Amino acid sequence: MDGSGGRGGGARRRVGEREWFVVGGAAIVALAVVTGVVIAGDSATDVAAPHDCRTSVHGIAPVTQRPASAETAPAADFDGDGHPDLAFGSQGDVEGGAGGGSIEVAYGAGDGTGPTRCQHLTQDDPGIPGRNRDESFFGSDVVARDLDEDGYTDLAAAVFDWEPSVIVMWGSADGLSRATRVPGTDTSHVSWDIDPILDEQLAAGDFDGDGHTDLVFGLGSGKGLLKGPFERDGTPAETAAVPAPRRPAGNVDSANYVDLVAGDLDGDGADELVTFHNAWSPDATWSETPWPVGYFEGGPNGLTRPDGVDLPDAATAAVGDVDGDGYGDLVLSPRGGDASRSSVTVVYGSESGPGKRRTTIDRDTPGVPGEEPQDEDAGFISLDTGDVNGDGYADVAAGAPRWDPYAEPGPEQVLFLAGGPDGLTGEGARVFEGGTFPGSGERTGFGSEVALTDLDGDRRAELVVAELGGDTTDGSAWLLPGTGDGPSAEGVVRLYGETFDDSEDLDLVMGGGASPTRATWATGAPAVDRRCDVRPTAPTGACP
Repeated sequence: MDGSGGRGGGARRRVGEREWFVVGGAAIVALAVVTGVVIAGDSATDVAAPHDCRTSVHGIAPVTQRPASAETAPAADFDGDGHPDLAFGSQGDVEGGAGGGSIEVAYGAGDGTGPTRCQHLTQDDPGIPGRNRDESFFGSDVVARDLDEDGYTDLAAAVFDWEPSVIVMWGSADGLSRATRVPGTDTSHVSWDIDPILDEQLAAGDFDGDGHTDLVFGLGSGKGLLKGPFERDGTPAETAAVPAPRRPAGNVDSANYVDLVAGDLDGDGADELVTFHNAWSPDATWSETPWPVGYFEGGPNGLTRPDGVDLPDAATAAVGDVDGDGYGDLVLSPRGGDASRSSVTVVYGSESGPGKRRTTIDRDTPGVPGEEPQDEDAGFISLDTGDVNGDGYADVAAGAPRWDPYAEPGPEQVLFLAGGPDGLTGEGARVFEGGTFPGSGERTGFGSEVALTDLDGDRRAELVVAELGGDTTDGSAWLLPGTGDGPSAEGVVRLYGETFDDSEDLDLVMGGGASPTRATWATGAPAVDRRCDVRPTAPTGACP
């Protein structure tokens, strides 16, 4: 996220009782993490079971027809019922811990009704290692994959209790059940990072192309690559090194590590890894602030740093095949130089990886509604890809909140861009503003996180928008139905604190932690159509 507000990315915000520097999507802790304390081991007790959701619906959802030839494989499916599920981290207070963090899960029903079962998880569940405590931020990053290959999607979550580590909650016929901490994890070691241990990120993908899901947790670490499949005690099959990103050229002496994105950009079956960093300076303007991007190529030897890949400065990204050519494309929120405040840049994938073909869409692009904002706080800080209109091409959602108290006043917006045979264009673009839905407020973080995933089973992804909330407005997640014309503002479902737990003390900061899209939201595999696992209606020849 970027809540710079005239400080080039160094704004402060407070989640629970912890002070944060908000830089390019990552919430970077401004307090020291206590180390050297023994961490409790795994428990054989089940975690809190799912229950009926308490939701509210605004308007009447449009009637949609399923695409005749659509065949979709489940994305995140924790209970194995064939219907995608959604999980996200909330970095609000929990009983016994200011900023202790929690994880909320909405189970899709696939009958046109959206989620019907919900789950609220904290470290006070007997089956989850550790305990609620101040500033442990359980669920700061969450990724969904079948890590033990039993047919149920599992949920891996980062946590900062005593020291950064990873906890895995295992899927089952009843949903997420028992949990364990991955043993022996390391943290990042990047010489030019200001304090990588406090900025740790988690990503999932098949980085060596062997068909098993891996985790990355620790840039520059000799065991930062945790290779799958995983044992039920959390032990990976083996570990391997993740190189540290190259020191950025020019006058960048140090930077903050702000995001981590994975996806197959060259179609070889192994995922690439892209890292994002912010070299904020109090004297630098929007155009002068460096946002260096690191690139790692996946392959049989794991992750390597290839030469000759030059990616533009950016705050975050998502991966999806927006032009249907069978290669994942890198969708960026550009920063620095001549980048406009509300632009999205696509670096198209190819057999040789991200290439020279690029497209930038902004408010001056024909078909894109709204005017170009003039302040720095209008930049997009969250991105995701998925097929909303059912045409077989990945679409893009981009969120620009103004939750930061120092941000310039202005609209909080989510931009929808439709993919097609020519990639991203302005055709079919739509803008949604915070404060327009019942229960939504102004400047409360609408668009802080976005996700595109099909929860109601109509084979069109819903647009999920997180709104962090404020002193007078509860945190919410809004589900906008997918239609042939894109997301609809009719029949919107609101998920909020009481949806997951009826405790009066529950303080959900919906999607309010860590890095955007594939980190905070856990909706399944990246939108790369070499497996046809996200694009339900693939263009002819795009899928095997």
